[in-house]
Amino acid sequence: MTGRVANLDLLRAVAITLVVLTNAAVEGLAPGGLWSRVTASGWVGVDLFFVLSGWLVGGLYWRELNRFGDVGIGRFWARRWLRTIPAYLVALHVIFLAKWAFVDRSLVYDPRYLVFVQNYPPPGAYWGLSWSLCVEEHFYLALPLALGLATRLRGGVPALLGLAAVASLAARLLTVPDGAAPSGIQYTATHMRLEGLAFGVAASWVYYQKTAWWPGLVRVARLIAVPGLLFVAAVPLLPLDVLNRWAYAGVDLAFAAVLVAVATGRALPGADSRVVRAVAVTSYSVYMTQSAALEAVQTAFGDLLPAPARLLLGLVAVALLGGAFYLAIERPSLRLRERFAPSRGHVPSPALAPV
Repeated sequence: MTGRVANLDLLRAVAITLVVLTNAAVEGLAPGGLWSRVTASGWVGVDLFFVLSGWLVGGLYWRELNRFGDVGIGRFWARRWLRTIPAYLVALHVIFLAKWAFVDRSLVYDPRYLVFVQNYPPPGAYWGLSWSLCVEEHFYLALPLALGLATRLRGGVPALLGLAAVASLAARLLTVPDGAAPSGIQYTATHMRLEGLAFGVAASWVYYQKTAWWPGLVRVARLIAVPGLLFVAAVPLLPLDVLNRWAYAGVDLAFAAVLVAVATGRALPGADSRVVRAVAVTSYSVYMTQSAALEAVQTAFGDLLPAPARLLLGLVAVALLGGAFYLAIERPSLRLRERFAPSRGHVPSPALAPV
């Protein structure tokens, strides 16, 4: 499976919408009451991103392995890093400078953001959303190394991915105290948030490496997708300790089932629309810039407009800023990647030794 897939674009659009609505509530742009409790569970959008990332990046690994018999780790890393880090660094410094200039002149630059370790302990200085970008970068770094070892062992791949998922659950069960804040270390730490990535990679492994198993996996996924989504919908009602320890595993399993159920099927209603594709294509830029857009709207109009109007204005601001950032920063960085680290089947990279 190569190129854009309409159903995966739809899932990506749903994920970023959930995250934006949650952060709109955090910034005070959304109504209170039941709405605030529901939007407080929009973190599930991040877990959907993790499942999608496991599927897509795992698929890149398996396709290269199938085509060439091995994976060029240097090129694999270069393509992932040139895809994400240039835009990340721009967003990081623009956000820091804006908050230092207009919000808090006592703000101190945190060098952890440069090496993607601000998710230990949870971030809070000026760009809390970046914790999930740390998890992703750790995943890009470890995946080819771990799979390179696992593929040399009989049954090594399912054992590795199963161990990663179980280890995350066990870490939460053993270390998260009763009554812990839902935004604590169990929410941001990479070693406690591996289930979604592991499930996504496992699904891609079956699709590319165990093709005879795929139809059966799709049938099972379609059976559990709806019950899984009902569990996701019930997340706002879960007791705190269940949320902190068990909910991530259940949400990630549900989203993995949904992904498998729709990844190779016909396009869902609206999935191939221009709006969905635009939201999906710009989702990384929107994720990085949303908090700045929402905070700016709340600061400027918080006392002037009712909550529904502020929310609508905030969503428009998020779309405009995210789209502008994509055109000005992210898309040029993608061209940079193709210049210095083209895919292995294309011309040799001027920045990497030929494989």
